[in-house]
Amino acid sequence: TGWNGTGKRISIKDTRGIIDAILDGSILKADTKTIPYFNLAVPTELPGVDTGILDPRDTYADSKEWEEKAKDLSARFIKNFDKYTGNDAGKALVAAGPQL
Repeated sequence: TGWNGTGKRISIKDTRGIIDAILDGSILKADTKTIPYFNLAVPTELPGVDTGILDPRDTYADSKEWEEKAKDLSARFIKNFDKYTGNDAGKALVAAGPQL
């Protein structure tokens, strides 16, 4: 969406830097860290991208606010994914989704 915890959109420059890293494959070589609840690996650094936007936790002035919002969003995903558990593909989706 381009939004982060600051209430401002991610800049076009940083967005382009992220897209460039995806397209040229450098994102695959980047060091990563895992975001809690969502089990997402995010790069810690990308060429030409402000490192302060790569981990969504770093965009919040109050880490407790991020924690609350992350738990709420995770719970919403889990509730929504529950309707897909009737087959193996759905079960795989749930297993790959957020965990509380």
